[in-house]
Amino acid sequence: MAHVPHPSSVSGAVRPVPEASVVHMILRHARTRPEATAVRSTTASLSYGQLWRRALVIAAALEEAGVGAGDRVALVAARTPDTVAGALAVMALGGAYVPIDPEHPGERTAAVLAGAAPKALLHAGPWAGGGASAGPPSLPYVDMAALPDARVPDRADALPGPEDIAYVVFTSGSTGTPKGVRVPHASLANYVSWCGELVGTAGTGSPLFGSLGFDLAMTSLWVPLAQGRTVVTVAGLWDQGTLFGERERKYTFVKMTPSHARFFDVLAEPPRYDRVTGLLMFGGEGLDPALIASLGDRVEGVRLVNHYGPTETTIGSCAFSFDRGTVPSTPTVPIGRPAWNTRAYVVDDALRPVPPGSPGELVIAGRAVAAGYLGPRPSGERFIDEADLGGRAGRAYRTGDVVELRPDGTLLHLGRQDDQLKVNGHRIELGELRHHVLSVPGVADAAFDIVRGPVDTLELFVRPRAQGGGTGDLAGEVRTALASVLPSALVPEEVHTVPEIVVNANGKCDVAATRLRVA
Repeated sequence: MAHVPHPSSVSGAVRPVPEASVVHMILRHARTRPEATAVRSTTASLSYGQLWRRALVIAAALEEAGVGAGDRVALVAARTPDTVAGALAVMALGGAYVPIDPEHPGERTAAVLAGAAPKALLHAGPWAGGGASAGPPSLPYVDMAALPDARVPDRADALPGPEDIAYVVFTSGSTGTPKGVRVPHASLANYVSWCGELVGTAGTGSPLFGSLGFDLAMTSLWVPLAQGRTVVTVAGLWDQGTLFGERERKYTFVKMTPSHARFFDVLAEPPRYDRVTGLLMFGGEGLDPALIASLGDRVEGVRLVNHYGPTETTIGSCAFSFDRGTVPSTPTVPIGRPAWNTRAYVVDDALRPVPPGSPGELVIAGRAVAAGYLGPRPSGERFIDEADLGGRAGRAYRTGDVVELRPDGTLLHLGRQDDQLKVNGHRIELGELRHHVLSVPGVADAAFDIVRGPVDTLELFVRPRAQGGGTGDLAGEVRTALASVLPSALVPEEVHTVPEIVVNANGKCDVAATRLRVA
C-alpha cells in the first residue's frame, strides 16, 4: 500500500551523508590541509595536522587507562584547544565524551559523573571544579597537559561507525536528576553536514564562547571543524575584543541565544555584527522579531537564521533563514523546516494529525533523533516509534513544544505544553527545580517566573513552612542550596518569601498574583 503523507507534516531534504562521523571529516582535513588552523585561542593554536596528532596521543593515554570502544569518558570542557583534541580523541577511540562545564558546582558534576559512569576523566592542568571527590576514587584521571608530544600509531583504520555514540550531554530531568542524552555519530554527521550547507562556505569559521556543558555551543565547535575552518575559543562574554573585534576576514557565522543578543545590545559599544560575521544564528530560545528590529543597521547585509532543536534531536533539527528586510510579521520568528533526512509532525495528545494552521505538539523523526537516554529506560516517555505517527519505523521524539504548520510549509513555535523553561538557552524542567527547592528545610511550596532583560533570570517565590516569623534568611538559604547543584545561569537572582502561592481558577499557579503577596 502506498504511504499517505501525514496531513500536518513537513520533511527536510533527503541527502546522503557519505562520511560516517565528524572524526572522518576532521581526519580528511588533517590529511589534505594539515597546515590549516583548526583551533585558535589567545595563547595557542592547533593546525589540523597538529589537532589529529594530539588526539592520537590523548587516545593512546586513554587506552592505557583502560578506555575502549563503547566506553564513556568525562571531559572537563573548558574552551581550549586541548578540550577539542580531547573530545576528538575520545570519539576516535569509538568512545563517547561527556562534557562537564568546569564552572558547574561540585554537586552537579557529581550527579553527572554518577549518571554517566565514565571509564576515565579527561582534563587539562589543575581542575578545581568538583575535585577528585566528584568521581569514584577508582576513576582514572588523565591530564592532557601532562602528556608529551610523541608519535603514536594512527587510528585511521579503526574509526567509529555511524551508530556508535559520539557524546552524551546531560539535560534537566523532571525527577531532579539530570538525564544523559546519547547522540550517535550518524546524527551528528547529518547535523554538521546540513548546518554546514546552511551557513555556507564564506568566512573563517566561528567563535566558541558558550558553555560546552550544553549542546548549544556544539554548533560553533563541530560545524567549522567539519568544514575545515577555524574555531576561535573565547574566554567568556567579557572578552569582547576576541568575540567582536575588527577582523581581516569575517567569521562564517556567530551563534548565540536571543538573551546573549539583548545582553550585548546594552553594552557601551554594541557589536557591529555586519563587520564581524556574514551570518548570525539564534538558538536556544524563541526569537522575537522586535529583537531583530532593535539591532538596526548593525545587521545590515548579515544573513539571519533562527535555529531550533532540543538536545534529543542533535543540537538542531529545524531552521529558518531570513534577513533584516524579510522579518516575518509573526509573534515569534518561525523555526522553519527540518534538517536533512528529518521529518516534523504536528499532532494532538493522541498523536493524531492536527489540521495545518492549528496548534499541536511538534514531534521530530528521522536522522536528527538521538539514540535515547542513559539508564534503564532509554526511551523515557518522549522517544516513540515514527510508525505510531503513520510513518516508517524508526526513532521519533515528542518535543513538548506547541507549533503550527504555516501555509508556506514552515513551522511556527507557539510555546510549551509542560513546565519546562528556557533561561539564556539553558533548559530546565520545573520538576527538577521544584525538587531542589523543596529539599531545603523550611520550604513548603514554590513558584517560578522568568524575568526578561538583557540577561534573562529566574525569579523564585517560596512559601515557608513556619507562618508568622521564625524562618530566618530562608531566601538566602534557598539560593545557597541551589547554587550548589545548578549551573549559575539557572540559580534565581531573586528569591522572595510569600505567605501563599496563589492558584487561579484553572488550578494553575498565578505568578502575577503571587508576586503581589511579596512583603
